[in-house]
Amino acid sequence: MAIIQRRVFYGKVGTANDLVAWANEMYGILQINSPQLSQRIFSDYHSGQTDRVVVEFEVDNMGQIDEALEKTMSDPVTQKQFAEVFERLKPLIDRAEVEQWNIH
Repeated sequence: MAIIQRRVFYGKVGTANDLVAWANEMYGILQINSPQLSQRIFSDYHSGQTDRVVVEFEVDNMGQIDEALEKTMSDPVTQKQFAEVFERLKPLIDRAEVEQWNIH
């Protein structure tokens, strides 16, 4: 059974474009050591809570996401890139949520 992991970022007012750029950069780093990991990025500027960005992965099991993160963090180059990009997320968002959905 496939799983979709969604990371919902609730951006500060006016940060949605920066969040989309951040997400593309961050998940590009994850794909260096895990090219099979695919993601989609959604933005919602004008409904519900504004400046919301969702990053979504579809995997066969959660171990695939764990493995991608382990590979990234065990490589000194991508570990440094990940830390630098992650630090830039903090001033862009108010909060974030993670959802795990089973596909039936």
